[in-house]
Amino acid sequence: MGSRDELWKTIMGVSIRTFFNLVLVLAIIEGFIYSYHFSYKLFADVPYKPATSESVAVAIPEGSNARSVASIMDENGLVESKYMMLARLYLGRYNTKIMAGTYTLAPSMTPDEICRLICGIQNEEKQ
Repeated sequence: MGSRDELWKTIMGVSIRTFFNLVLVLAIIEGFIYSYHFSYKLFADVPYKPATSESVAVAIPEGSNARSVASIMDENGLVESKYMMLARLYLGRYNTKIMAGTYTLAPSMTPDEICRLICGIQNEEKQ
């Protein structure tokens, strides 16, 4: 009878370890998938809603930093995520060039177009 209990404990131990390893592998795969989608949306420079024709007047107050500008863009539905916009502002080095004012922006604009507009940059050569 003792060997039967030991066999049962061994089977349960292996089953539990296999289950936890499977959960760990699935969590790692989900992390990679999320990272890929975030990176693609960040670096591919695709508009949030490419087919829309709506536009929004957005006011950027004097002294706004990149974090507050990203929040304003997210609140007005111009970007998918404020964190993605914040990353775009820092990676494109737009964070130090933000100009206060009222801008007409649209969700059909790419994040770089929005950044160049709120920084007063007309084309790529002037960066």
